[in-house]
Amino acid sequence: MNNDLIEIARITGPNGLKGKMWITPFGDSFDTFSAYTHLIVGNQGTPRKLVSCARRKGKYIIELEGITHIDHVEQLKGESLFVARDQLADLGEDEYYYSELLGMRVVDTQGKVLGELVNIFSTGSNDVFVVDKVKQYYIPATKDVITEISIHEGTIVVDTSLLEGLLE
Repeated sequence: MNNDLIEIARITGPNGLKGKMWITPFGDSFDTFSAYTHLIVGNQGTPRKLVSCARRKGKYIIELEGITHIDHVEQLKGESLFVARDQLADLGEDEYYYSELLGMRVVDTQGKVLGELVNIFSTGSNDVFVVDKVKQYYIPATKDVITEISIHEGTIVVDTSLLEGLLE
């Protein structure tokens, strides 16, 4: 995949007949998402102008330039949406884009490897890290549980003493 592209959402289906689509965002606030000027459908796609964006039921309804019919949206269902890295806003201290974290090694405070971070989803109050494709540990991404994130070392440290019963 192109490292200059950051996956920010997935197309989940059409909204109406004229090319609007439902998407599931991957963490951006609505204000941040709606400020993007162009989105890329699939990691090899060409940039398309974001014509409109509305929030409904925790998902967004968007319209992209050049997509004007339900049949086109149906063909794109399940595709990822990307932005160019240079469109990303600067983050504050201890803030990360999902793409920076996915694939990192997750360890406990004693150094025991729990697995690889394979997914992240939001619950509203906090994000949840899904670790290990097979065991699928669900770890709340809170300051109490996630004690350290080192992008340089590719490691996330977790205080497992707070997760009694969740890692079995």
